[in-house]
Amino acid sequence: MIDEEIVIGADTKFPLNGILTIPEETNGLFPAVVLVHGSGPSNRDERVGNVAPFKDLAEGLSARGIAVIRYDKRTFVYGKQMRTDSGLSVREETMEDAIRAANLLRSDPRIDADKIFILGHSMGGMLAPRIDAEGGDFAGIIMMAGSPRKLEEILLDQGEDALHSLNRVLKIIAKK
Repeated sequence: MIDEEIVIGADTKFPLNGILTIPEETNGLFPAVVLVHGSGPSNRDERVGNVAPFKDLAEGLSARGIAVIRYDKRTFVYGKQMRTDSGLSVREETMEDAIRAANLLRSDPRIDADKIFILGHSMGGMLAPRIDAEGGDFAGIIMMAGSPRKLEEILLDQGEDALHSLNRVLKIIAKK
């Protein structure tokens, strides 16, 4: 496998560094996958501690003849700039960049443009059908740990779980 440095949206206000992992074999065009992050700022590997699921997926898929594109999430790179944007939505945070990544793959002569898939993790999985419908034009959709629940419900539950994990003094402070 070969890792190539790429830039998603190089001609935009928010260019994002990433990696295109290409299989070493050269027997025809490669199918490809765009990896889409879950909620919150994430780097191209979606690293949490010592776990890097997007890097692992890229290496595993590439070893099986599939090209993979992964990139730093916009809020990971430009989070401070975007924090004051009251109009920020999932479109700006996630969707536009996933569509740009798919278009970058379509312009690569090594990629089979009819075999580009989206793999969304968590919130990325929830958004994958919408990304496809709004310009992704993917051959297929893979949802990894997506949820049929509304995002607002998930956020409330995650907040409650965080509160319950605090010690007694911090719970009192957090409730105030």
